[in-house]
Amino acid sequence: MLERNINKRDQYKFKITNSTIGSNYYPVDSAIAMRDVNGSNLQVTVMNDRAQGGSVDLNSKASIELMQHRRLTEDDNKGAVEALNETDSDEVGIKITARYWMQIFDFKNHHSI
Repeated sequence: MLERNINKRDQYKFKITNSTIGSNYYPVDSAIAMRDVNGSNLQVTVMNDRAQGGSVDLNSKASIELMQHRRLTEDDNKGAVEALNETDSDEVGIKITARYWMQIFDFKNHHSI
């Protein structure tokens, strides 16, 4: 797991635009976490059973987002030159049943809550 900071890049000056939400999603192969460094010493970790896109604190404080279903019916003009519209044999959008596990860890007392 790598530390990520919203709207910040070490390699270049990050420019905030109307499409910054997508710029703050990252690959989540096994887990995503956020830690309160302002006093409570708590870390919340969500572990997933498949690779997904995810982010922390996009719309409000203390939120974790994981992208479970992503479907576009038209090309997004981002380079693939095709829509992301996977369907089953009945032309219904593919859906998955994902499993998630959550852990809350207290770094001050060194134990899970």
